Formats: sequence, C-alpha cells, structure tokens
Amino acid sequence: MAVDANRVEEQVVVPRAKRYVSHALVEVRRFKWLPFFCHSAVLLDISSSGFKLEFTGEIQTSAGNQYWLHIPLSPLGIPAPQRLMCRCEVRWFDEQRFRIGGTFLGLTKSDQTLIEQIVVSLKTRGQL
Repeated sequence: MAVDANRVEEQVVVPRAKRYVSHALVEVRRFKWLPFFCHSAVLLDISSSGFKLEFTGEIQTSAGNQYWLHIPLSPLGIPAPQRLMCRCEVRWFDEQRFRIGGTFLGLTKSDQTLIEQIVVSLKTRGQL
C-alpha cells in the first residue's frame, strides 16, 4: 500500500459542549409512548448536544442504537411542561457500569429551549 506524501488529511476537531452534572432519574425507551422495553437510569450529565447516564439495572445496548429519552422536568425545577421526550443515539456503552453516552437527534426548537432550561436549572442549583 503506497502512501502519497503530498496528500495531507486534515482532521476537524469539534469542541464538545460544556456538560453539567445532574442526578435526575430518567427513562430510556425503545418506543416513544409504549411503556414496554423501558429502562430507568440516572442522568449523570447533560449538555446542549448530549448526555451521559447510568442504568439502574443491567442492560445490553451498543453504539448506534436509538432510543427515546424521557426526562421529568419538575424535579429539575421546571414546572411546565411535565417532561422532555426526545430521540437520542448511543455513542458509546460501558458494559461494566451500564453507562451510555449519547447525542440528541432531531431536536425541535422547543426541545432545545427545554435543554437550555435544564442546564440553567443545574447551574443555579449548584450541581456543577
């Protein structure tokens, strides 16, 4: 395999959004409105583009799987609406600690606003 010395590949580094620590209980669902295949988890941190969470029980998943992330908002100090429900994709999975890192998919403007409110709530509650 020959290597072209004139060809220089540039890697684009995208900075990761600042993450904020949380301990909110959330649900990860395979189907948006069906309570089947639903798993409880602790939201460990969140940013405008993604999250990290740890499941309360054993689960098997892998990078690329997609789920619905259900975050109750009242425990975070946000009175309305009751929850944020958005599509997410698993980026990595730690099978020893049952943790995943994920990114949000197809967020609407209202979803983005709710995530910003969650971040502001976590900042003001001193959970950094």
